[in-house]
Amino acid sequence: MATIRTENERDIVVEADLSDLQAFIDEAERNLDVYKDEIAVIYEKMPKFDYIYFCFYAYSTYRLLEATLDFDTSEVGHIRVSAPDEFFYAFYGMIATLHTQAKVQENKECGA
Repeated sequence: MATIRTENERDIVVEADLSDLQAFIDEAERNLDVYKDEIAVIYEKMPKFDYIYFCFYAYSTYRLLEATLDFDTSEVGHIRVSAPDEFFYAFYGMIATLHTQAKVQENKECGA
């Protein structure tokens, strides 16, 4: 499981690896309606940062991280995810799949 540590009074570091991805998938699928807007932002923005340099905190896309790893960002100024490059690419693949799933679900609800 990922490790959460406080680097200083305003910074949290999330140390994760590929084995943590299943927990993210499970949380997102259970609550897709809650995270669909966050997933859409990550889907759109993450490639612009070469995936590995994406800042979850800057785009307020950290609720999935918080819920999955059970931590609170309310009193920090920055979250840094420290993980192997493969984690970020696999995470993005997961996000792309969830984004598509949310769009399909939305289209069904709209009768499209």
